[in-house]
Amino acid sequence: MSRPDLAQLRSSSGLSGTQRSTGLFLWGAGGMLAGEFLRLCELHPALDLRSAVARRGTPLSQSQPHLASDVATCSSEEAEAKLSECLDSGERAAVVLALPHGESPALWRRLRESLGEKAERAIVVDLAADYRLTDANLYTSAYGEPHADFAQVSEFAYGLPEFRRAQIRAATRCAAPGCFATAIQLASLPAAFAGLLDPRRAWILHGITGSSGSGNAPKPGTHHPHRHGNLWAYALEGHRHEAELAQALAWRGLEARPHLVAHSGPFARGIHLTAALPLRRAATSDEVLAIYRESFAGEAFVEVLEEGAPDIRRVAGSNRASLAISVRDEVLTVVLTLDNLVKGGAGQGLQCLNLMLDYPEAWGLSRSGLGVC
Repeated sequence: MSRPDLAQLRSSSGLSGTQRSTGLFLWGAGGMLAGEFLRLCELHPALDLRSAVARRGTPLSQSQPHLASDVATCSSEEAEAKLSECLDSGERAAVVLALPHGESPALWRRLRESLGEKAERAIVVDLAADYRLTDANLYTSAYGEPHADFAQVSEFAYGLPEFRRAQIRAATRCAAPGCFATAIQLASLPAAFAGLLDPRRAWILHGITGSSGSGNAPKPGTHHPHRHGNLWAYALEGHRHEAELAQALAWRGLEARPHLVAHSGPFARGIHLTAALPLRRAATSDEVLAIYRESFAGEAFVEVLEEGAPDIRRVAGSNRASLAISVRDEVLTVVLTLDNLVKGGAGQGLQCLNLMLDYPEAWGLSRSGLGVC
């Protein structure tokens, strides 16, 4: 099946004369986030997929059979040559790194060396965690080793649009936060920034993730007979994504004691987070609800419920995070769900890419979940 005709999509979507199409170059095409990113891009009116690099050269028709794209995978060298040609022609080029954690620095260094000064004109989104943390010590503490390309970290905006939109718009490099990092920040930051939370007491963050969070490679923890009908906790000594919440608070001169307890759930996609956040003063549910509604007012991809609690099915397949709040005994409970592959992954990256390219932020992204799935 051929890829949808881009000219037809642009005319139907209202691509203006001042909005140019952009060549898309993706590395890591065999992974789940890459498959999701490419699925979203098939209906994006201005992104034109030029190359997709797969580690083993596996065609998209095999590694991502759900895609209708007719673009063949190619070697990294071939993609670099196409990217160079695109930049030489004066076209805009977007580079998406959908690699496992730890592999983006080497590739981005190689692209900089290969492209020379042209690399400065490429728009880059990293879907891994390599360029998210701007403090070298915090990175080493979270990941257990020094950063391999720390001099470049300052070039990457932190890609959480709801709190860093201006920085993303002004950037040409962006590090998109992942699933738990997105969930715990959306759940905690409005109350923290309003001065409601007690930094001396532990913030208990209980998160359950689907098996797709473990990636494409089969593991005992993702093998269906082990996962089905089962639930278990991991990273009890501390989860890496706590560092991103600590960083967001530090940018505002705040501190906290986040305790993220991650669990593996018996489903494929989704995050269900329950945050028990200690209040520093008495507050009512209505007061806190008003703070969250004001914080996310006008945000297309964050839904604050007036009543009830969100579930995973309502957001699966969408770029929407859904949350509800309740106050009892000086504890604020925030329940939040999102799709780890979309708002917690590829969709977040596309949202950031739209901002950097000055496209409408919602292009290629759905607010509606899949429903029954």
